[in-house]
Amino acid sequence: MTFYAHSARDTAGRPAPALFQLLAEHLRSVAAAARARAVATRMPGLAAHAAAAGLLHDLGKYRPGFQRYIHPDYPDPPLPDRLHKEAGAARAAAAKCGAVAFAIFGHHGGLPDLADLQSGFKSPAADWQAVWAAAVADLPDLATALDGLPPVPREFAADLFARVLFACLVDADWADTTRHEQQTKGYSADPAPPPLAPEKRWKHVEAHLAGLAARPLEPHVKAARATVLAACLAAAEKPPGLFSLTVPTGGGKTLAALAFALKHAERNHLRRVIYVAPYTTILEQNADVIREALGVSRHDAAVLEHHSLAEPPGDADTAETRREAAARRAENWDAPVVVTTNVQFFESLFSNKPGRCRKLHNVAGSVVVLDECQSLPPGLVAPTCGMLKQLTAPVGEGGLGCTVVLCTATQPAFDHDLLKADERLTAEEIIPGDANLFTSLKRVDVVWPKRDDPKLSWAEVAERMRDAGSALCVVNTKKAARAVFAELAAKRTPGAFHLSTGMCPQHRREKLAQVRGLLDAKAPCFVVSTQLIEAGVDVDFPFLMREMGPLESVIQAAGRCNREGKRPWAESKVVVFRSAEGTIPGGWYTAGRDKLEQIIAANGDGPRVDDPDTITDYFRRLYFTGGPGALDAPGVLELRRAWKFRAAAEAYKLIDDAGQPVVVRAWKSHEAEIAALLVELESAPRKSTYRALARFQVNLLPSKMAKLGHLYHEGPGKVLVWDGEYDEDAGIVEEMADVFVL
Repeated sequence: MTFYAHSARDTAGRPAPALFQLLAEHLRSVAAAARARAVATRMPGLAAHAAAAGLLHDLGKYRPGFQRYIHPDYPDPPLPDRLHKEAGAARAAAAKCGAVAFAIFGHHGGLPDLADLQSGFKSPAADWQAVWAAAVADLPDLATALDGLPPVPREFAADLFARVLFACLVDADWADTTRHEQQTKGYSADPAPPPLAPEKRWKHVEAHLAGLAARPLEPHVKAARATVLAACLAAAEKPPGLFSLTVPTGGGKTLAALAFALKHAERNHLRRVIYVAPYTTILEQNADVIREALGVSRHDAAVLEHHSLAEPPGDADTAETRREAAARRAENWDAPVVVTTNVQFFESLFSNKPGRCRKLHNVAGSVVVLDECQSLPPGLVAPTCGMLKQLTAPVGEGGLGCTVVLCTATQPAFDHDLLKADERLTAEEIIPGDANLFTSLKRVDVVWPKRDDPKLSWAEVAERMRDAGSALCVVNTKKAARAVFAELAAKRTPGAFHLSTGMCPQHRREKLAQVRGLLDAKAPCFVVSTQLIEAGVDVDFPFLMREMGPLESVIQAAGRCNREGKRPWAESKVVVFRSAEGTIPGGWYTAGRDKLEQIIAANGDGPRVDDPDTITDYFRRLYFTGGPGALDAPGVLELRRAWKFRAAAEAYKLIDDAGQPVVVRAWKSHEAEIAALLVELESAPRKSTYRALARFQVNLLPSKMAKLGHLYHEGPGKVLVWDGEYDEDAGIVEEMADVFVL
């Protein structure tokens, strides 16, 4: 009997048995590819486990029932005939190779909890002995696949080992499945990604930095940026590990961190650079800055800009064709420079889903820059710090051999007393203690509200903005942002903008370019935004208003005022106000606001925003708010210890209701470009096309999608296409605003 892994159809859509992929060929290819991915991580023992998982992952396809299912004449196959992950997992479990068993069982549907894995072995599909003789006769390598596998690490190192093994298997399996489909359907393959080549890319960055240094700039700003860059280049010569880069706004930390990353990667033979930012607005800006410094275009494969989009279809046990669509779309971060979000980076590290986990093996041996790291929710600090500690541990000690840089002006207390030894982080600060950057780069005068100051209405906020000539107002909710913008629009305020998550990334990028143009021309400019603008977005307003919130949010918002230091700090006002009509998101955000209010009440004034010690003290007080256990509120660490992959993934959520992306094809300014990409996706779907479409997507809340069914449809490549209105100023129209994801 001839055994097949995948069926095929010809260009006319008819079944083509002559193009079917042989099962033995698929297993050998996946084993070799998984092994190669594991070797690149340098994790001891991983390559042997990956090769074994690749050989055994589709063992169940040797059942006659599955072969009948693959045949085009087999109608309505029963579920047992379609199941095939159980047999290989059961074979690995029988040989006491638990990590291999988890990886194989999870390659459809996701890594299971231990109890789910054990329950799966009760299925008739788990009877590996029934197919063993036929399988070994077809592929003799199976007989020795599990012989002499090295031992797996213990505790959290075992959990991470299993996750990376799973990533190697899924990425290899999906890549081979995609390759077969491309060959049978005549699709062109995506080109191989370029290498990091840090020494070559550093030359571009070095020349770019020299050009920036030659521009007219305030002397104290120029001196501070030179200090930051020199410190980063010196620290780059050190071995991999955990670093902190504490630089106030305007200190040039983005490019200095890139310089560190490239020189450090060259010195220590690291594979890629991963920039992680809390919001897509920072991601978009950092990606542009990095491309310009590297001398590459937006379409160059050297820089991958990966937004926090919802996972593609195919993570569940669904039809094979649907899984192949997911294989084309899910990211594996094979680019040398990746710019992504907190949600994508951290939730991928804790995920159990194939689409999310596919990229994990490419994280090993990377320089990871965590921009604005203070934005992580305190309730997940303990598991996050524990995972970062594993990332920076040497591969020989169960880690991934990464270097992580905690980059912010407001360093959180990741060495807090409530953290255990395997969670507490001790970072080496890159900036010398005598640099005095916070003093030399003081930009603003923060005006705190007094205890008895009246609360401001949105109309009063808008009026104070107009009185300033140009102003930025940052508020706590999307509803508040719409209300203030409505007040500005009602008075026909020139140069008024509303930055919203209802706008796709390209739209926000273009609006921010208009804002910067008005500010450079000293023309009236009034922007109202949620906190998405406050961390790292490069705008420079003479006057800023910030609704009362957590201290770190106020400080980050203040960085958008007098950013370049061209005005005296005493004349650059940041007014913190209490609102009469506003609400607050809740949770730790409310706890941070309350802690700040306590400081104001105790001192009669707000804290100094240019004092790092004050910021550290605030975070230490904040982290004590919930008492023991509050820094791991969902209990993620215990779930990891208990081999509960699915439960840990469900517990670790930076955003409770993650976004579902829709392509805004109705945006008139780019209607033709979007339409062309959708046509391209339908004719020859490729990962590069999905990447290009990400610029034209808006994330909507999945919990709100049911009532919006009439406003979108499933388009080519299984992307969702928005059929409703798309406004040139606000993006998806006003009545839909409550479904946006921040």
